[in-house]
Amino acid sequence: ANGIGSRTADVFEIVTYIFIMISVILGIVQTVNGYENFMEKADWFIVIFFTIEYILRFVGAPADPSFATEPTFIGSLKSRGRFLFSFFSLIDLLAIVPFFYASALPGSWIDRHAGYLRMLRLFRLLMLEKYFPSLTLIDDVFRLKKKAMIKTCFAAGTLWIFFTALLFLAESHDTSNGIDPVPLYGCELLDDEAAARKKRFFLGIPMGQKRITSAMSHYDCTMSNRFSNFFDSFVYTGIHLTGDFPIIEYNTLGRVVCFFIVVVAVGVVSIPAGLIASGFAQIIEKRVDGRRVSAQRGNAGDDWYEFRLAELRNQDPPPSVFGPIVDGLQLKVHNFLNGDDALSQGFRWLMATVTCGNVLAVVLESIPEVSKHLDGMDVDFLGVFEVSSVIFFTIEYALRLFSARKNVEALYSPWIYATTFFGLVDLISIAPWFVFMYLRAFGYIDSGSEIADIFSVMRVFRILQIEGLWNVAFSKLDNVFRASKDVLKASALMALIVWIGCAALFFIFEENNPNWRECDESVPLVGTEDAPGCYDFASTAECNEYYPGMCAQSSFTDLPSTLFLVAVFLQGEWGMTDFTWPGRLVCMFLCVAGIGLYAIPVGSLFDSFGSVIGGDEDED
Repeated sequence: ANGIGSRTADVFEIVTYIFIMISVILGIVQTVNGYENFMEKADWFIVIFFTIEYILRFVGAPADPSFATEPTFIGSLKSRGRFLFSFFSLIDLLAIVPFFYASALPGSWIDRHAGYLRMLRLFRLLMLEKYFPSLTLIDDVFRLKKKAMIKTCFAAGTLWIFFTALLFLAESHDTSNGIDPVPLYGCELLDDEAAARKKRFFLGIPMGQKRITSAMSHYDCTMSNRFSNFFDSFVYTGIHLTGDFPIIEYNTLGRVVCFFIVVVAVGVVSIPAGLIASGFAQIIEKRVDGRRVSAQRGNAGDDWYEFRLAELRNQDPPPSVFGPIVDGLQLKVHNFLNGDDALSQGFRWLMATVTCGNVLAVVLESIPEVSKHLDGMDVDFLGVFEVSSVIFFTIEYALRLFSARKNVEALYSPWIYATTFFGLVDLISIAPWFVFMYLRAFGYIDSGSEIADIFSVMRVFRILQIEGLWNVAFSKLDNVFRASKDVLKASALMALIVWIGCAALFFIFEENNPNWRECDESVPLVGTEDAPGCYDFASTAECNEYYPGMCAQSSFTDLPSTLFLVAVFLQGEWGMTDFTWPGRLVCMFLCVAGIGLYAIPVGSLFDSFGSVIGGDEDED
């Protein structure tokens, strides 16, 4: 059960990875309105799988060195007790128990809050920590960079507090610069026509227009509402210190302060995040170096693949275990796919033609007039072409796997070929179609749905097939990925946890934030003696219960859309800033550390890419 030792354990470990990722994806998709029960049977299967896995780990705890005590009956009970209260055991229970509880007791509190509890399965990402340590390295990072962190954090914190105070002084009484409604922050109602005229003037709305919008005709929101106290200012200053300025409605003094933030503070405040990121990369590299054999791995920019390929260049391919007939077929298929004769060249040109045809089909389908014309035809030409292309690419992929035993570029291994850049491209070119057909066959999606459109557009990735035919652009990506794969495993898991974890928190905290709520013009924004207002409800769902179909949330409506927003935030771009206080805490975490940690995988890729390219230039 620990994935150590046998071939079966290795397979079980890979299956566990796959089920964890599927479980996380289902947890994300099921937050979308209308997809709450998406692939429910698969959900059940995965829960049963992890339940069995948990029971096996519980039973086998006395044999696990992490929990083992004395080899007695009492010792075995102690071992199982230690396992039961271990970190990963609790993560498993959080992901499993609510599912069975909600199924067994429909209508219970857990069943009524099943939408939020579904997201507990996102914790399963932390199960990958057992195989790719990442979060557990944070304490090592702080010990490694302790002295530098103390100095830079003091400098960064001082500047943060200093500029927060200046922005607070500049903007806390700024009632001249109007902003979008932020009812959560206590905007005042417009109580006279003069105030309404002032609002229209600062928003640039013609004076003859009677209504601004449903919200703006009632609320007088200014910068003073955003900077009403020091703690509010602290959050917005932190966002600016990441180098982004989504808020620009400052008065003159506020703009002067922002100028000095750009000139003086942004670089200094980013140093702690950079130290965390570099320390994390260093710790991973040290662990990797401890396991490396220098003769096999070479320098940072080299790859074991290059060394292994050099060893096999002058060796004959291994004979097939299925006998000489299969051995001969593998050799013929290899020569056909990779040869230089006219037949092989013709096959590659056919592949290129079909690939370009698929890209052209996606382009044509995106044009409404062309799509409408094609839908009115008796024969679905594009559908027939798509099925034919998938069959063609599938056969080609199967033949390459079959003949990999004779391909030295694949190190005479089907697995190596399947995990190379070209093997993954071959798989990506066909896998989405099979996934789509499965989902459609079992009624999970419809042909005209948005998800179906996503699968359709994914066909453009088939253009990468051309790279496998002539090696024109991405031939070095294999080396880059393999050279940095150890750092990528840990840092990518860290980035994934930061991204999905922060998105889940933003979704929970901001789903009913009234700052993102919009209501029909007939709905009052604040309560009257006759009826409650748009912003008086605790949630948008409650608002829609009272005013059916008249209330909507503009942002953070589901986890997929929140993932997109957080991905933007993690690039240092803050298109939204008016969060609830729990959301602000998540925002500050991203400002301080999240952005730096998220950037590590990309940084390691660029570092390896530069080393690989540099090595090639030295050879030239």
